[in-house]
Amino acid sequence: MGTALVQLTPAELPAHLLEALGAERAAQWQRDRQPYNPRVWMLGSPAGSAAALTSGRPNTRYTKLVDLWADSDAAAQSLLGELIAASAERGDAALKWQLPLDAELPAFAADLCFAELRTPISSADGTQGVRGFVLWHGGWPHEQLRYYGQTTLFTCGAVAAMTALSHLGLEPFADTEDEDARERELAFWRSATNFPACEPLGLAVAVHDVIAQSASAISLELHLDTTEPTLLETYEGEERTFREQLQQQSRAEAASRGIQQHTAPLSIEQIAERVAGGELAILLIEEEPMHDASTPHWVVAHSVKGDIVLLNDPWITAEQGETWVDSHDLPVSIAVLDQMVAFGDPTYRGVIFVAR
Repeated sequence: MGTALVQLTPAELPAHLLEALGAERAAQWQRDRQPYNPRVWMLGSPAGSAAALTSGRPNTRYTKLVDLWADSDAAAQSLLGELIAASAERGDAALKWQLPLDAELPAFAADLCFAELRTPISSADGTQGVRGFVLWHGGWPHEQLRYYGQTTLFTCGAVAAMTALSHLGLEPFADTEDEDARERELAFWRSATNFPACEPLGLAVAVHDVIAQSASAISLELHLDTTEPTLLETYEGEERTFREQLQQQSRAEAASRGIQQHTAPLSIEQIAERVAGGELAILLIEEEPMHDASTPHWVVAHSVKGDIVLLNDPWITAEQGETWVDSHDLPVSIAVLDQMVAFGDPTYRGVIFVAR
């Protein structure tokens, strides 16, 4: 290696780096991480040699440092400086760094103001065995939500709602390791599901009922800019009919509880303004921009800085190398979020605001 920074794909790792990493570690560097932009960075200098593996979801505003190898602290610090600069130049809000549970953050990284992310609840694959750290470019003081990863393909709505309610003090998820969390995740899903997805009306009813049972002063506001059934794009015949009937029941249940469905179009600027003002927004999104596959999904928007919104995303694509470090405090630009908070054909926008 020369003194220049070199960027490679994981398939292009040179023999000397493969040898330095060792077989097991090298296999992790070379595993399939698409579509999450895996990249290898190599830097040689008089201080030594260093290499790093990074990744990150498309159309988001963060880079994740998956692993850093170096033959000296000085070389590691030099490469980390290059990664920080590249992340900032890209327009990221943050450079994240995941480490094994038994690894410590290097002192030179702590001096650069990397801070530890809040420990997740052990739940989905990708929530165990990994610590997370973050460097916010320009700083971003905010309160973190407690992360819980959905344990099924279809409980994103339940987990997003429970995460928001926990942050508001109702604690559907306990603040410590919680052996019964999955049972409550499934119970909440059963109360809201349209089999298997949670559509906006049914989810709003379930959230309302949890708030009412707690007698808490938490407000709920549902915005759904269609009166047609939602999330039924792939169903026909009886499979569609019974789900339409369930949504009619959810609409009647919402009306009986005094939940008003606001059908006026809601702009992304209005959503961002309310989140910036302290509300939590449970958002129905289209996942395609982040995962290169079209799927309806629920996330929680909980903080705003400039043109970037922080999401708490219950989904982790662990088989492609994602961990909770990707999905927790996930920065997305307002422009991209505007595309994401629109599902269906024609598109509709579903948002549930909750606040104290």
